Amino acid sequence: MGVKIEMGEKRKEVLRIPHASVGEVLGLVEFLTAYGGKMRISELMDELPMEIDDLGDVIDMAELLNLVEVDEGEIKVTLYGETISVGSIDDKKRVLHKKLEKVEPFKTALQLLKKKKVMSEQELMRILLKKFDIEMNGNFHELFTNWGSYAELFEYDADEHVFRLFH
Repeated sequence: MGVKIEMGEKRKEVLRIPHASVGEVLGLVEFLTAYGGKMRISELMDELPMEIDDLGDVIDMAELLNLVEVDEGEIKVTLYGETISVGSIDDKKRVLHKKLEKVEPFKTALQLLKKKKVMSEQELMRILLKKFDIEMNGNFHELFTNWGSYAELFEYDADEHVFRLFH
């Protein structure tokens, strides 16, 4: 989902992180599942009380995680999305863990934490922001921490400002 750009001799991958919370994405998938698993996006906009830009980010994040597919104005829940919508909280976490561990910047963070087990917030964010040009509206740290923690990729200790590999 990234594009490489030249930065001197180094290339930085441009990441666009949709500004969408875990609850918004799960809510979208569960809503679609309750309505037969697919719907025209125009109908979805009429049904959900969200601004178009906000709904776009939620759809983009769900699509990035392969929970939905969008084709010619229609949004459809995938098999992964169905699993999440009918599964327990543990099922949801398991599916999101498998998806996020393959998506940057979570993939890089997980690789670093597997080596070090614990990293300061400052060190991890510095490495991620050095490696990636992260494009997003909103707070990257908050979204990154919330998604990674929910999917049990890592734990974040706000008092100590450290990330720990989830065990």
